[in-house]
Amino acid sequence: MQKKALLSLIALLCVMLALAACGNGKSNDQNSTSSSSPAASEASSPSAQTDNSGGDNVATANDKEFTIRVGAWFLDDRPHEQALKKAVEDGYKKLYPNAKIQWDVTLGGAYFDKLKAQFASDSAPDVTFFQQTDWFKAGNFMDLSNEPWVARLTEAGKKEPTVTYQGKLYGVPMEGSPSPGVWYNTELFNELGLKPPTTVQEFMDVCEKIKAAGKTPIALGFKDVWTVQMFLVSWIQSYGFVNDPDFGKKVYEGQIKLDDPTIQAVYKNFQTMKEKGYFNKNALSIDWPASAQLFASGDAAMIMQGPWMPGANKDNIQKGGFKSFQIGYFPLMDDKGNVGMTLGNGAGLAINAKTKLVEESKALVNLMTTQDVIAPWLAGDGALPFFSDVQVAFDDPVMETVKSFVDKGVMSYAIQNVIPTSSMTALTDIVTKVVSGASFNPSDLKAAQDAFEKDKESVVLPY
Repeated sequence: MQKKALLSLIALLCVMLALAACGNGKSNDQNSTSSSSPAASEASSPSAQTDNSGGDNVATANDKEFTIRVGAWFLDDRPHEQALKKAVEDGYKKLYPNAKIQWDVTLGGAYFDKLKAQFASDSAPDVTFFQQTDWFKAGNFMDLSNEPWVARLTEAGKKEPTVTYQGKLYGVPMEGSPSPGVWYNTELFNELGLKPPTTVQEFMDVCEKIKAAGKTPIALGFKDVWTVQMFLVSWIQSYGFVNDPDFGKKVYEGQIKLDDPTIQAVYKNFQTMKEKGYFNKNALSIDWPASAQLFASGDAAMIMQGPWMPGANKDNIQKGGFKSFQIGYFPLMDDKGNVGMTLGNGAGLAINAKTKLVEESKALVNLMTTQDVIAPWLAGDGALPFFSDVQVAFDDPVMETVKSFVDKGVMSYAIQNVIPTSSMTALTDIVTKVVSGASFNPSDLKAAQDAFEKDKESVVLPY
């Protein structure tokens, strides 16, 4: 019995020694990677994950295969847009070698309707470009207030109303977009002895001389509704905010109604231009790229567009084989020549609050704010950076003209920041109606005011 007990004891001790050896072996394997090795660095990073299902191997999130979706409405075939996509893809490949970026692009205003439906069905992209602030109240976007790129924002960027809500940042202000304005063919102006107008009457006089020369004065692509709103809002800025810095606030508080004479004056300008034939006859049936072709070809002398126009025009001239010309710029003005300007965020970038790729989405957004990625894109779009460490070099000298108007113009937030979407849509519809040939009637503005009163609470105020 004693011998049997002794053998049992010896066996037990052997088992215990073996277990101890196994334990020490695992510990040694884990410690064999020094803290300075790449594997250790990845494991200690926020994006690293330890796989405990297979034993002793350590894997990082960087190694996994996944597809991350990015939504946008503007990534067309222009060189700087394609360059942006390539820069993002190349940079992201260094962070996540096995990842794939899926670009969910729907050009124009239809994108926003689609995005709204996607959020309603939990199928929205992981990272998405956006405009307006309706998404914040709906809880669609993730709070990004503590992301590393926030410290690099300028003070204006940190306070940009299109990306902030209740004191928090829900998006990146990707581009400081100067006011849209009128871009003109300087060679054609010189041939006709024209100078950039400084008052509405001078603008009308220029249009008349261009029409008399057999050219379309100004090209419109109003099939894209956003171009209608852009034209309307830009003119209201100069009529409203220059004479009253609190114009927008008074509109929101009801002290100024949407049928105010100041706003009526803008619609009367549209009617005058329509009646005198200053727009292309197919203004309502072509989109903005088609209107840009009219301008690039020399058939139209002017076009009302955003600061991306210089780059787009060079591209259109090259592709169409048109005669090259230097582009000029002047902003829309009121009857006295006053100019109201904005430097708004042309495109915000946000993360879907329900994304399953949280760290991966944050890494993508951070990448897109870096100098090498964002600066060439801003140059192509004619936009200014909201990041203090991003420098943009513009190729076209006309951008200095744009900047000079920004510097001396009366700056304010855009009027649409205090008007609900439904009301803005009604205001835009009236412009379309006038351009179709119908006479403007101040009573038409009642629908816009009614929509304003109904949906006023949906506005996220910029002040």
